[in-house]
Amino acid sequence: HETTSNTLSWTLYLLSQNPEVEAQLCAELDAVLGKRAPTVEDLKRLPVTESVINEALRLYPPAPVVSRTAIEPCEIGGYQIPAGAEVVIWLYWTHRDARWYPEPEAFRPSRFAEGAPPPPRGAFLPFGAGTRICIGKDFAMMEARLVLATVMQRFRLRLTPGHPVAQRFAITLSPRNGLRMRPELRA
Repeated sequence: HETTSNTLSWTLYLLSQNPEVEAQLCAELDAVLGKRAPTVEDLKRLPVTESVINEALRLYPPAPVVSRTAIEPCEIGGYQIPAGAEVVIWLYWTHRDARWYPEPEAFRPSRFAEGAPPPPRGAFLPFGAGTRICIGKDFAMMEARLVLATVMQRFRLRLTPGHPVAQRFAITLSPRNGLRMRPELRA
């Protein structure tokens, strides 16, 4: 639950700072859902919602760093890795690499829109990959999209003026001071 709540916190923050994306998301929710609550069956008809979550995961991956222990010697990118060595992968920096993401610090959900070229293998790993991929990935994505759709149908959230926004790197990536936001009813 902590990783999903952090993802939603960062997503709502990013939307509050990007009104054009927020308007696009709200237009999708209005067109697909109207006033009714979203269901799992609706998710396939909410591609903007999914793109917004994916871009938030790119900028603020729930687990910003992962490590693996080499069980046998191998070579990675020209480097020899001995058996027993710990390999640390900074997903946070991988997701912000300009080789794969033009304007890597910018919030651009269109990177994940239908028809957009997918990022190269290994360039987007918010849930890990391979045999160690997060077992809760599908549930987390479903939950995040349903909660985001439900909140954004009724509200716009605005960051409290003067509230400092900083990241806290730990096992999870969370807002250091929380994110104090005030809800505004959507018209």
